Amino acid sequence: MPFYQWDKMVKKNIAKPSESEGSIIIGENITLNRSVSQPGKVAKPHFHGCEQILNVVQGTAQFRVGIEEKKVSQGDVVHIPVGVEHEFTNIGEEEFIYLSFKNKSEDWPPSEK
Repeated sequence: MPFYQWDKMVKKNIAKPSESEGSIIIGENITLNRSVSQPGKVAKPHFHGCEQILNVVQGTAQFRVGIEEKKVSQGDVVHIPVGVEHEFTNIGEEEFIYLSFKNKSEDWPPSEK
């Protein structure tokens, strides 16, 4: 199916290190997910066998990629290279919503088991 609408898709926890819930579109070589993290929720330190580019749509989070740390908000883009540990905490009073683009790898997307 070539057309999607986030609000009509099933929402669930996509990746265990994160307390976010969202929806994922799985293509032949790439994935795109829209995730929502409630105030105070976190994505614990983790890494992937794929490259990730994250676009902040709404809210504010304290984000760490490797040894670099920054407060990110709407309009910011975060690039996470393959195998680099990262984490974030929603430090705002509203939902932290982001779009995450990843290439497929041996550990992404997570299996449905």
